[in-house]
Amino acid sequence: MLLSSLCFALMSAIAKSMSSRFGSVELVFFRSAVGLPFLLASLYRNPPTHQQGGKLYFLIFRGLLGAFTLYCLFFTLEHLGLSLTNTYGQAFPLFIAIFSFFIFPNERLSSKQVLFLIMGFGGILLIFQPEAQGQLLHHATGIVYAMGTALGYIAIKEVQKYYDSRWVVVSFMAAGFVASSISLALGTWGNFPNSFFTGNWVTPVGLEWLWALIMGLLALGVQYFTTQALLHEKTNIVGAVGNSAVLFSLLIEIVLGHGFPSAIVCLGMGLVIWGSYEVGRKR
Repeated sequence: MLLSSLCFALMSAIAKSMSSRFGSVELVFFRSAVGLPFLLASLYRNPPTHQQGGKLYFLIFRGLLGAFTLYCLFFTLEHLGLSLTNTYGQAFPLFIAIFSFFIFPNERLSSKQVLFLIMGFGGILLIFQPEAQGQLLHHATGIVYAMGTALGYIAIKEVQKYYDSRWVVVSFMAAGFVASSISLALGTWGNFPNSFFTGNWVTPVGLEWLWALIMGLLALGVQYFTTQALLHEKTNIVGAVGNSAVLFSLLIEIVLGHGFPSAIVCLGMGLVIWGSYEVGRKR
């Protein structure tokens, strides 16, 4: 899960830099289109040998949910920025705890675990110190992004009981590819303006093609490592470890020249690490 978090932080940084020229829908397209051929080739060369199947509707639901979450991620990233988007995104462990409480009685969290999850989220707020900027819609989309991420984690855990993990990732990327293709077609040839659901195609030039490729490959890494983590661990534990994406994002910002963290930010880092450790230890 640590590798997944690192890939996600790098992918988000690249996507944010590209958002100055490309709309959020086109970034969804790049993210989905690059990894899909690799996954299909893997399934062709090494077909799944042991999978129960019979839950195609669940696989489709996972794909549609993942595509919608991608739209929320890149729309929020385009309008609110990297730090604030990741702050909202890393709230998903709290939603995992809430959803798991109602869906999976055997995965209920103790009061101490809930406390440490809240502590971890408080640490995230200290790290990024988000400001009330942007429109209410953009902030609401960030919250929906966190909720969609939590539901996606839970869905992956369940779908893997019936299908090879690669099919789970294929459903996610294929849905994102098809949805973003339709959205780009509506925006480019239907004269719809750039919005949450539609976008105009902008042809990359020069190194932009390379950055789009790298972003897509990092996205593939996010899906692969997350799926493997959920295959061997409980959703709430994976969610807590996922908070490390905040630390990786912070390191990236330091490398890019944003300076060393303040005392408040260092306190937030400590709370995130402590909260994640305690939740894992007290399962």
